Amino acid sequence: MPRDGGRELDALRLDTSAFKVLCYLSFREGGLKPSKIAEGVGEKASTVRARLTELKSAGLVSATPDGYVSNLTPYDILMKLYREIKRELRE
Repeated sequence: MPRDGGRELDALRLDTSAFKVLCYLSFREGGLKPSKIAEGVGEKASTVRARLTELKSAGLVSATPDGYVSNLTPYDILMKLYREIKRELRE
């Protein structure tokens, strides 16, 4: 489970722009500005900024002087995907 934000991460649905933004940041090094994140995930910059605000409030990302960074590791994201797959297989 992530150091911080375990429940918040589990509450994110995989098909949301917030999860796309979080995944993108979790697999990148260093801070990224919203416009760069928007390019990377194929979303409008305004959408990305709104999702970053939500993710920051949930403790899943942090704002740095260089841009936004994920508070999660790639492992945290992979484990969320694993849990979702397991849940889907049980249904």
